[in-house]
Amino acid sequence: MSSLDLGLTAWHCNVGKPVITAVNGVCAGGGLHWVADADIVIASADATFVDPHVSIGQVSALETIALMRRYRRGRAADGAGRQPRATHRAARHQLGMISQVVDPPEKLRDVAQELAEKIAQNSPAACAPPSALCALEYGLTDACREGAKHLTSMWGHPDQDEGPRAFADKRSPQWLPLEPDS
Repeated sequence: MSSLDLGLTAWHCNVGKPVITAVNGVCAGGGLHWVADADIVIASADATFVDPHVSIGQVSALETIALMRRYRRGRAADGAGRQPRATHRAARHQLGMISQVVDPPEKLRDVAQELAEKIAQNSPAACAPPSALCALEYGLTDACREGAKHLTSMWGHPDQDEGPRAFADKRSPQWLPLEPDS
């Protein structure tokens, strides 16, 4: 398996059908893959989004790169390399990351189901190409390959264990010093 073949979302698995992501509550870290790679994103009125990777010693790579497709570069990269900051769904909606805000939140599942049923009424052959073609953006693929190299270079690094452990222990992490390239 290459470092890009993560198999997390429909885009990673080359799914050629429209994908709806419905966010209710907090969408954090890896959950942002689903937001970035979906064709349609709906969120409850109380949804928030946060990328905590760097605060637990992990690289914020693939989510940030893919989110840049959905909205302005500066906003997508805002949390990468900095402390995580939760962003309310209203800001994400204004930036184009969310297709629809659902209020009250209890209706989110029903709205997602209604959207899916409307899409399912269309020709599967006609629906598949737009989803598949979005995945053929070669700039994105190259960027994700590079991001995946950075992501997987951290696999096995002690900081990847320390971050979650410190979070669970409710203490400040003890990061290893950055070693200069040899």
